[in-house]
Amino acid sequence: MEQNNKWSSAAMDGLYLSLVTIIYSLLVSVMQPEGFLIKTLLWVVKFGGCLYLLWLFMKRWSDKFETITFSQSYNYGFLVCLFSSIMCACYSYAQVEWIFPEQTAAAIDMAKETMAQQGTLDSNTEGIMDSFFGNFGRISLFVSLFYYIIFGGIAAAITANFTKKTNPFADQDAE
Repeated sequence: MEQNNKWSSAAMDGLYLSLVTIIYSLLVSVMQPEGFLIKTLLWVVKFGGCLYLLWLFMKRWSDKFETITFSQSYNYGFLVCLFSSIMCACYSYAQVEWIFPEQTAAAIDMAKETMAQQGTLDSNTEGIMDSFFGNFGRISLFVSLFYYIIFGGIAAAITANFTKKTNPFADQDAE
């Protein structure tokens, strides 16, 4: 029963964690902030919010146990990040393919114009770019999934240090 509770709890926590990134992505896509400072500030808020939420979820999970090791805490945190990664990667696919395809097309056109102005766009390069960008949604899905899983694993490892609870006297012999 505890294992099922762990998976369902991690799935819900992962959903909530992914909502931070999805809302951030929506805000950036809709508002399209111009300044570097504004973009950086929004990203820092998202980054801090994600780390805080991950810590909060892992802390809440570790509070259920009298002692919890780094490994147990990390495993739960990684599960949360894995579920969050799946949701965020699916959103990135949906964003490119269905929600904001015009922004993707505009970015591709801008890249082609820049290359044409520099004299580096020939028919072969344009053909390669068209085939690459024709699969851009799928590519973004897998690249995002890989990125979010790696980042989540690192964040879970760091956060697990702050949520573990071990008994330092458990392994010592009583005299």
